[in-house]
Amino acid sequence: MPPRPQRARITRVEIVAALTSWAVSIVTTAALAAVGWFGHATHWTFGLGSHGPAHHDAPRQASEGTGEPAAEPVAGGTDAVRFRSRDALERTGIELVPVEERPVVSELFASGVVQYDQRQVAQLSARVPGSVWRVEKHLGDTVRKGDVLLVIESREVGRLKADFLNALVAYEARREQLAILEEVQTAVMGRQLREAKAAVREARNHLTIAEQAVVNLGLDVSIADYEPLSDDARAARIRTVGLPESLLRTADAAGISSNLLPLYAPFDGIVIGREAVVGEVIDPAKPIFEVADVSTMWVVLNVSKEDAGRVALGQRVLFRPDGSTDEYESRVAWISTEVNEQTRTLEVRAEITTAGGGPGDPPRAAGLRANTFGNGRIEVARRGTALVVPRDSVQWDGSRWVVFVPVGAGTFAALPVSPGVTQGDAVEITGDFAGGSPPTHVVGAGSHVLKSQVLLERMEAGKL
Repeated sequence: MPPRPQRARITRVEIVAALTSWAVSIVTTAALAAVGWFGHATHWTFGLGSHGPAHHDAPRQASEGTGEPAAEPVAGGTDAVRFRSRDALERTGIELVPVEERPVVSELFASGVVQYDQRQVAQLSARVPGSVWRVEKHLGDTVRKGDVLLVIESREVGRLKADFLNALVAYEARREQLAILEEVQTAVMGRQLREAKAAVREARNHLTIAEQAVVNLGLDVSIADYEPLSDDARAARIRTVGLPESLLRTADAAGISSNLLPLYAPFDGIVIGREAVVGEVIDPAKPIFEVADVSTMWVVLNVSKEDAGRVALGQRVLFRPDGSTDEYESRVAWISTEVNEQTRTLEVRAEITTAGGGPGDPPRAAGLRANTFGNGRIEVARRGTALVVPRDSVQWDGSRWVVFVPVGAGTFAALPVSPGVTQGDAVEITGDFAGGSPPTHVVGAGSHVLKSQVLLERMEAGKL
């Protein structure tokens, strides 16, 4: 009696373990069957284009009510599909499109902003402290190189001019003393003659330093121009040096101070900034005028770092400012050596000049405004003549890119190709075409249906 209850308990444990094992096997088998059914229903689709779920059921819908598949593989093991009837073919939504032969351009799209040419922008300030005596140019005025923008009154200017004149007089006096001693050198000691020569050289150095101090103010002053003049002529000339003739004609020349210093335009351009009014005290460290040459404008594009390797100097650029219908053409002139830390994009610069403007030429840069945003296109590749098909026509069959071409009534075969330059919804195709002639038509809409059918037949034949 004692052993029987023990055998009964072992039998129940074994039964529970066996049932559990069978349950796990049944669940696993059901899950695999569900995955297989879902893959068969969707035809394991993947490829170059994206397609809606309505297309995935095309072969099944075409065969509903017939009890037979709508399409079948072609004998011989080739990747070709034959439809049993015209009605089955029409239900798949397959359409033939012509293969076009035309130029193709591959472009990168990037946002950008218009900037002034930083090589031709000048922020001007006074070289000495003082106050604004007169303003000659205003915001938006066009200026030429050398035009006077404003006139500053500064005591420092008057002092430096006086130092120059005094140094010139001292040099002339030392030179005259030396000339007298040389005439009577037999009656004077040699030491006196040597000291006189040294004094002349020292006076000449002081004069040169004084001349350079005035030149550093931006004034055109030279020793050679002032040496032949009398003292009165020197004083009259240096008092108004650098001042424009227009100012001298309108002002009382006799009452003009020697403390005046003009501020000149460094190049041709437009006044884009002015921070000065008459009577305002100015600091040499503060810019008071800004001039820019707008004959050349920069367009700085922000290219994603994924496309950075495709950009090269000299590539064609087309830029369209926001709110404009004009496109400005240029070339890539500069590529940054680093990716921006904040935007993680690569800065690419193109320069647009005022050249052109005639019939058929690009618009002039005068239509561009600094700090204007816009969109640019960088041409990274171009084909003079290429075979072009819709993007949806090119499918990946698991090992290669293919397009499907008609080879008979209701029959389509996969033709291996190599995708090339992409432009919008079109893609270039190349390859070793049978007979040396490229196809004239390929399957456009519905090409994924044929790809799915080929993959399904491979799977059922055990080739996947």
